Amino acid sequence: MHRIRKRTIFFLSHIFLILLFVWSSWVGCETSVWKESLDSPDQLGLAVVDALNRKDIEQLNRLRVQRQEYLAWIWPVFPASRPPSNFPGEFAWSNLNTKCNIGMRKWMNRYGGQHLQFVSIRFDQPQENYDGFHLLRGTVLTLQNAAGEKQELEVLGSVVVKNGRYKLLSYED
Repeated sequence: MHRIRKRTIFFLSHIFLILLFVWSSWVGCETSVWKESLDSPDQLGLAVVDALNRKDIEQLNRLRVQRQEYLAWIWPVFPASRPPSNFPGEFAWSNLNTKCNIGMRKWMNRYGGQHLQFVSIRFDQPQENYDGFHLLRGTVLTLQNAAGEKQELEVLGSVVVKNGRYKLLSYED
């Protein structure tokens, strides 16, 4: 009888370990999706143009990396976060946020409500690779106005690519 109980406990503990392994593998493979991130650079460009056309500065803001995302996984891998610079994350975020707010207002005042059409988005500088994400730099947004004239704008900062999803890091000021 004692032997049967021992075997049952042994069997149940193995089942428990197998279930724990399957569960941890499943959770570990889950990709986190960040809020308001998009599937492609084109979708990001379209969303920026849509926000400009609707004069929706809050939507422009949602298209960029937010404070928690920046402080949690972007800033810690930037070289300036480590010695000898060792700038505090809050200081870096404050500077970036100020620059973005100035840029968003500036571009909204200049291009907001003009019924622009998205043509393309490209990146003229080399991609930078970091642990957990990539930066697409030298962003150029091409738009077409109501008269059919195309215009290349450098109003967007770098684009962050994480888990195959895209989000703006900043707006140029």
